[in-house]
Amino acid sequence: MKPVLVVSHRGDSLSAPENTLASAQKAVMAGADYIEFDVRQSADGVLYVIHDDTVDRTTNGTGLIAEMTSEQIDDLDAGSWFSPDFAGEKVPRLDEFLGRIKGLCKIYCEIKQADVPAVIKMLRNFGSPDDAFLGSFSAEIRQEYRTIAPEIRRNIQLHVAGSLEKAIHHEHGHIFEFLESNITHDDVLEAKKRGLETMIFIDTPNTELFAELVRWQVDYVNLDHAALFRAVQQEVLLEMQ
Repeated sequence: MKPVLVVSHRGDSLSAPENTLASAQKAVMAGADYIEFDVRQSADGVLYVIHDDTVDRTTNGTGLIAEMTSEQIDDLDAGSWFSPDFAGEKVPRLDEFLGRIKGLCKIYCEIKQADVPAVIKMLRNFGSPDDAFLGSFSAEIRQEYRTIAPEIRRNIQLHVAGSLEKAIHHEHGHIFEFLESNITHDDVLEAKKRGLETMIFIDTPNTELFAELVRWQVDYVNLDHAALFRAVQQEVLLEMQ
């Protein structure tokens, strides 16, 4: 049976501050198959790895990323909010972030607000098309990367596409993502039957569902509790031998 691939949500965000070099390095050390991260752009056009539209929650600063200069963002502490052990951790620039993990794992890049061609250029420099896949909640961004980077795989969520049919025919997706609240075995089987890979985003330590996902042979799990999932997966695979 093919193992489910682990996508570390914002890096190893239980052990280090999310979307930082520290969380990426810890995810690599823990054996992540993919690292999921978010991209936004500063007022002067520098690409950063950060989730929120403001720096308020995950740094010692305040303000909208899109209205701040790279000099201002580079001066922020993105680690102390998580633990004093990470004091001085920076909001990583996308080029440095990718450079640190190149050749060590694959990536899932979610574009929040950024110059799409600039992001695509960096992803192409990261490796082959099989080393990455893309996602975005912005219909405009999705349309742009479908047009300029058809070779890079695309993830689309059920709650964004609205249906499997739209994910296939309108979004031209490659990976169909479920949530804990909307995944069913039948829907996973149907998506696979239609030629899509399947993924679930799950941010709770739901061991019962973890076991079901292994049995259903979901292709990817995008989650925070990677170590727990791996332990459950090992148990289930042993039971099924």
